[in-house]
Amino acid sequence: MEAQITDYSMSVDQGNLLDLARQFVSILPLDRLSNAGIERSRESYFLNISYPSLQAMKSVRPEEIFTNCCRINQEPSPVALYVHIPFCSSLCSYCHYYKLLKPTALRVTEYLTALSQEVALTFQHHGKVKYRSLYVGGGTPSLLTFDQIRQLFETLNTVAEPSNDATEVSFEVHPENASPELFSLLRNLGVNRLNIGVESFDDRILASENRRHSRDDALRAFKIATEAGFTNINIDCIYGLRHQTLESWSDTLDTIAILAPASFCAYYLRLKQGTPEYKRFLHQPEEFASEADLLTMHAMTFLKLYSMGYSQETVDWFIRDRKYFHEYQDHNWQKTDTVPLVGLGVSAYSYQNGWQYYNHNDLAKYIQAVANGVLPIWRGERLDGDERIRRAVMLGIKSKINRKEFSAVYGVDPACVFAEDFARMSELDLVSVSQSTIGLTELGKLFADEVGQAFYSETMKRRMGQLDPSLISTTLPRFNPHD
Repeated sequence: MEAQITDYSMSVDQGNLLDLARQFVSILPLDRLSNAGIERSRESYFLNISYPSLQAMKSVRPEEIFTNCCRINQEPSPVALYVHIPFCSSLCSYCHYYKLLKPTALRVTEYLTALSQEVALTFQHHGKVKYRSLYVGGGTPSLLTFDQIRQLFETLNTVAEPSNDATEVSFEVHPENASPELFSLLRNLGVNRLNIGVESFDDRILASENRRHSRDDALRAFKIATEAGFTNINIDCIYGLRHQTLESWSDTLDTIAILAPASFCAYYLRLKQGTPEYKRFLHQPEEFASEADLLTMHAMTFLKLYSMGYSQETVDWFIRDRKYFHEYQDHNWQKTDTVPLVGLGVSAYSYQNGWQYYNHNDLAKYIQAVANGVLPIWRGERLDGDERIRRAVMLGIKSKINRKEFSAVYGVDPACVFAEDFARMSELDLVSVSQSTIGLTELGKLFADEVGQAFYSETMKRRMGQLDPSLISTTLPRFNPHD
């Protein structure tokens, strides 16, 4: 399979990508995988982020997580920071993340004040920290005014500083907000990686999804970002959107080839209850690509990007050069038991000391908690022993597991602990196990989350099986689990 994929990608040239992808998909052992329980469908797909998912977690109190762990008088500790800015100018049809539309200036001020209070409360437990990576996401962080962006970084700088000059500092930008002045400001504040959410270069699809920008706007955003001196620019796109066809996805990939960004991420559309996209799919499924076409789009993506010299270091993420490897995502999936993940803001996710937990995904509850001097933690779960190791494998397999490093952290070699599971996955040509690493094959990368779920414990499988997959890990408040 590996050699065949290399052959296919080397054969990509102008105009034949779709044919090659179809040929490649036609040789995939999909029936064999399905019989083994490895398959993907819109109705059951969910992205592995936490273990278990948010909907299966219980209410948790901050004191359960932070017990006698104050570090104020110790040396700065390493962390990976995420900051959630929940504001948008309008609703994208597919978006299920927590956000507030067209916020008033007062509302934004209230939120940034609450965020600064959470920062102070959080780092009473950590003390001064040096962050290995910082990711400002949303929502739409670029919707903030310049003064508000400065305020945000000033708040963080009171308790945190980058580990070194090369520390990755990412900031999400919507093309509608792109300007030379914005990018100049971000550069001056230390941002060295931009994440531009484009989603599609097809104007019809952009309008259908209420994206508030055009193809030309996206191209302009990329151009002025490079002119501002940014070299590490990632472009996000989604495959599976309403009205998207194999031909329109091919055009998007051709545009990526012209722009040649430092990295490119292609997400599989997640249909979640409460979004306009979900309702449209239920009533007009013919407006969406079939599962076969979605698989073809995925194959088109890595065939095209491989032909351009990109590598797929992390599932769905393609990089032009190893120096553009996405450090925050690595901390999120591979290193959370060595570099704690600290999420700040409403609905933010954290992982440290075996505890995985979410902040309130309700702004009023979030603001009230910090105003009362309480961390705004909502739901969570601590993992120990076998379950903690399973989580590390489930997430680690998305990139590549270093067996020696894994053993140093968890005290076991995953290839030995899960010998039968890896033997089964290897027989299905989904996983490759060497003396030093465990990684997905190219076939396995098409089903990365499904492979990861194979490592759930039987207890966790039962718990997850009781959940509605269209609600798993939702951040839409009206679907909150009963507390």
